[in-house]
Amino acid sequence: MAKKVGAILLDTRSIQKYVFSCNKLKTNVGASYLVDGIFNDLMQNIILPKYNLKMPDISWKKSDGIQIVKDDTIEAEIVYIGGGNMLILINKFPEEDDNLKLCRDIVSSWSLEILKKAPGLKTGAAIGMMDVSEDAFKNSLDDMYVQLKQNQNTVLPQVDLPYTGLTLECDISGKTADTFDWVDKKWIAKEVKAKTEAYKYASEKVRYEYGDILNNEYDFASELEKIGCKEGESYISVIHIDGNNMGVKFSKCKDSQERKKLSLTVVKIVQNAFRELIQSIIDEYDSKAYDEALDKRDLIDDKGKKLLPIRPIIIGGDDITFVCPARVGIEYAKRFIEAVNKQDFLNDEQYKRMSKEIKEEKKDNESMKISKTMSCCGGVAIVPLKYPFFRAYQLAEHLCGSAKTKSRQDDSSLIDFAILYGEMTPSLEQLCRYQYVAPEGYLHYGPYYIKKNSDEDIADKSSINDLLSLKDKLKTKVVSNKIKELRDVLTRDLHAQIRFLENCESVRDIIKEESKIKNIEAKAFWQKKDGEDDLKTRYVDAIEIIDFTLPNKED
Repeated sequence: MAKKVGAILLDTRSIQKYVFSCNKLKTNVGASYLVDGIFNDLMQNIILPKYNLKMPDISWKKSDGIQIVKDDTIEAEIVYIGGGNMLILINKFPEEDDNLKLCRDIVSSWSLEILKKAPGLKTGAAIGMMDVSEDAFKNSLDDMYVQLKQNQNTVLPQVDLPYTGLTLECDISGKTADTFDWVDKKWIAKEVKAKTEAYKYASEKVRYEYGDILNNEYDFASELEKIGCKEGESYISVIHIDGNNMGVKFSKCKDSQERKKLSLTVVKIVQNAFRELIQSIIDEYDSKAYDEALDKRDLIDDKGKKLLPIRPIIIGGDDITFVCPARVGIEYAKRFIEAVNKQDFLNDEQYKRMSKEIKEEKKDNESMKISKTMSCCGGVAIVPLKYPFFRAYQLAEHLCGSAKTKSRQDDSSLIDFAILYGEMTPSLEQLCRYQYVAPEGYLHYGPYYIKKNSDEDIADKSSINDLLSLKDKLKTKVVSNKIKELRDVLTRDLHAQIRFLENCESVRDIIKEESKIKNIEAKAFWQKKDGEDDLKTRYVDAIEIIDFTLPNKED
């Protein structure tokens, strides 16, 4: 039997632009905290209680289904929060129009409060009637998402005070400076002030979440300059990691209960993986490798706590962003993704059902596979310390997108990286065209597998472990001037590479070991990857990351 109630589907827009619009770590972290709180804190704890609506006694996280279906006296219910969305059901009045009006009032109050507490943040909403009966819920929710998407394309909220040319410009955000900062004695944008003030609460939250392993001995840096980069090595890694095919998996959930549980599972997996990453950093904090690669003098705060060479910025759902010294970026991204992949995401029944539905939907021969674990891909942008943070994040996001394109068919976990030298600001496409194209082929071999979702071996040397192994061989067996010469000859024609090999026995030995062939030719530098037409080489990637990885034991 159909049961229609009012529904509000909330959304956050342009989160990354909001979080990374400034080059100050405090504002980035504070902005992430503000975004994280607009559903849990603002809507759940402030807006809904104002309307005195009867809600379920049990939290949405612990309820076993939609309570509003079982109990007609319930007037409002949070169904789930996750993936940047929040679904609320309203059933206060018998008439549909009255329930829809109440939905609009709630969204209006929420939007107004966001303008005050998180100025500059753009949000969206879809309002309508939903059939919450078991058979109709999934299709009804899909209709709400269609409406939300349409609203995103047609409703463009104005959330900033317009810059007229006659008002002072904020030197941090570039927006209108409409509030006075009594600490620095200057006019700044309200958005910057809100983000900066939120940093204190964000720091307290992350210390609380990981306090048992930080143990009042370790903490996170509040400035990029204090993150542990050695003098003369002023490069950082901006890492963005995102779950694979998450929209597909959530769309296959049979009801709200399954969607909610899956959303909570994502949060748990990500928190466990980041906890494991932090613990690994603490375990090796006093190692010789860290002493050589990081500036430990910077890794002490004014209270005597040891600062970890990592700063989480976004840890929400399957979307993770953190920053660390360039030397440890690839390693930390690899560890995090490996920790995620160790944990089950789908149970046996979900895995079989979703796999079957996906296979049936593919009418052509393109069969998408999904994994039981929460596979994910990562992008590592290695950039100068003073490089604009938003552009660095965009590069990391595009690199992650490059890896996700590769993973889309088999749900494997991959990582891609790029190194920006100097102050250039190219897109990923421009970077590839200008920096990695050579007469014989392509100088960048990525993305690299971290875990392949199949029984096949990674036969074409495209795993990140293979690349790190090749890097170690070059570093330990080839003298530095020959490594530089190899980097140069790979950008030239095959004849130059033949001449180089004739005079470098150590590189010939590495090629022989890597390719398992006796008669060494310069063509062994190049190979086709995963059936692609273009030739690629791993050797430039291996050379470039020599200066952007931790020393190994042999070093």
